[in-house]
Amino acid sequence: MKQLLLLLYCFLALDPVFSQKYDYVWLSGVYNLADDSATNFIVDFKTFPPVVDKIDSKTLMIDANISMSDKDGELAFYTNMCKVKNSEHETLYNGEGLSLGPFHDFYCGVSGTYNLPQGVFALPGTDQAYDLFHLRGLIDPPGPNFVCWRGALLHSRIDMNAQQGKGAVVFKDSVLLEACLQTACANRHANGHDWWILAADNTDNRFYRFLSTPNGIEGPWIQDINNPTTQDTFFYLGWSEFSPDGEYFLVYDVHSGAAVYAFDRCTGLLSSLWNLPGDPDSYGWSAAFSPDSRFVYIVRDHFSSIRQFDLHAADITASQTTVAVWDSFFFYQQGSGGPRQTFFNYFQHGPDGKLYNWAGDTKYMHVMNFPNRKGTQCDLVQRAVELPYYTSGANAYYPNYRLGPVDGSACDSLGIDNLPVALFRHDVEDTLAPLAVTFTDLSYYAPTAWHWDFGDGGASQDTSPVHVFPAAGTYNVCLTVSNAFASDTFCRMVQVGTVGLSELLPVLPRAQVSPNPAATCSACRCPP
Repeated sequence: MKQLLLLLYCFLALDPVFSQKYDYVWLSGVYNLADDSATNFIVDFKTFPPVVDKIDSKTLMIDANISMSDKDGELAFYTNMCKVKNSEHETLYNGEGLSLGPFHDFYCGVSGTYNLPQGVFALPGTDQAYDLFHLRGLIDPPGPNFVCWRGALLHSRIDMNAQQGKGAVVFKDSVLLEACLQTACANRHANGHDWWILAADNTDNRFYRFLSTPNGIEGPWIQDINNPTTQDTFFYLGWSEFSPDGEYFLVYDVHSGAAVYAFDRCTGLLSSLWNLPGDPDSYGWSAAFSPDSRFVYIVRDHFSSIRQFDLHAADITASQTTVAVWDSFFFYQQGSGGPRQTFFNYFQHGPDGKLYNWAGDTKYMHVMNFPNRKGTQCDLVQRAVELPYYTSGANAYYPNYRLGPVDGSACDSLGIDNLPVALFRHDVEDTLAPLAVTFTDLSYYAPTAWHWDFGDGGASQDTSPVHVFPAAGTYNVCLTVSNAFASDTFCRMVQVGTVGLSELLPVLPRAQVSPNPAATCSACRCPP
C-alpha cells in the first residue's frame, strides 16, 4: 500500500509538467449555415497523426476563433468571438454577446462571427479557469485609406468549473486598450509562470505590452520602435507570433513583408530589427516560425507560394527560398459558391511538430512535415489532410504553452526549473525503404541530451535520427531526454515494414522521471 501511495504521489506531482495540451483539439468548419450538410469538425492531436472527425455542432467558425482544450487535451470550450460554447456545444452562462461594441450587431448578427484573423487567444489559469484576450473589430473598410481593422484589446475570464461543470463567462469585454491595432499575441515570461502580451500599433512605430499574472493584468507599457509593416495604406491583414523558443517576435503585413525582432523575456522589450521584404503587388495572409525557431515561412505571390528565410544566415534576406508553389488544384462543393483555389492560407503549429496550412475556403489542409529542415527538404505536401466540410480561414492562434522559464536568468525568480518532457513522432519518408524510419523529437522544457533505444539493439544520441530496422515487425522505441534538473523517458510501440506507420499505435506509460539533483519525486520511479 505504501508503494502504491508513493507512485500515486509521483504521478500527481508530475501531472502539471506532463499535461500542457491546451492546443490539442482544433474545432472548425461551417462557413454557410444555409447549407444543410454543414457541420463542425475537430482535428484531435491526442494521437499522432491527428484524428479528423465531424461533430454534432453547427457554429460558424471563420477567421476569429479559438478552441481550447484542458491540460489533458480534452476540449474545454470554443468561441467565434460572438458566443462561447462548452464541449457539449451548449452556450456558457453569460456566454452570449462577447466582444460588444459599435459593430457587434454587424459581425454577430449579419455575419454570425467576427472576420478578424488572429482575433482571439486564451491563456490557462488554475483549476479550469482561462483568460480570453480578444480584439474588437470595426465594420468593413469604408474607403481606400482605411487602416484600422481592429479597434480595441479586450479581456474576458472563463471558469469551466462553474454551473456544475458546464462553464460560465465570469466577466467579459474588459477594455485593456483602445487603439488601432494590428494583432496581439502572448509569450511566456522568463520566470516560467506569467505571460507577456504584445500588440502592434497599425498606424505608428509603437508596440503595447501587458503582463498577465495571477494578480491581474499589468500595463499597458509603450515601446517606440520601428515597425515597417505599418506602411499599408489600405488595411492590415496579416499575422504576428512569437518563436517557439520565445526569443523572437514576428509581425507580418500583406504588402510590406515581415519584421522580426529579438525579444527579451525578462523585460518584454523588442530589439534588433530584421526586415524580411515583401512585394506591394504580391501578398499573402500569414507567416510562421519553424518549431526550432530557425526558419520563418511566409505566404506570398497572391497566396500561391511559400518562402523560407533562415534566421541563422549571415544575410537573412539573401537566404530567401521558395519551398512550395500552388499546384493549380481547384475545389468544388455544393453550396461553397463555385470552384475555389486551394491556395496557401493561414499557418497553424501542430503539437506533432508539423506546420499546417489551411487551404483557403476549401476542405483541405496542406502539411509541412519537416519545417526544421532547410529549403524544399521541409517537405510541404499539398492537400495532405481532407476535412469533412469546407471552411474559411479557420486559423486559431495558440501561444507556446510548453515553454518553460529561462533558467539562471535575472528573472528566474520563482524557482521553477525546466524539467524536460520526452515526446516523439515517427515517419517513413521513402515507401521504397520501409525499414528506414525518421524519428522527430517533440520534447519540451529545455532538454540538453537525448538517448534513443530503438528496441532492436540500436541506439542514438541525435536529436531526430533516422534508424534502419533489421526487419519488419513491432519495436518498443524509447526516448530519454535530460538536462541538469531531471530526465524523462517516453516509449511507444512502432510497427515497421509490413504495417503502415499511419496506423494509431499505443503509447506506453511514461517510463521514468528522475530529478537531478533530488526533488519532489527523487524517491520514486514511475513504472514503465
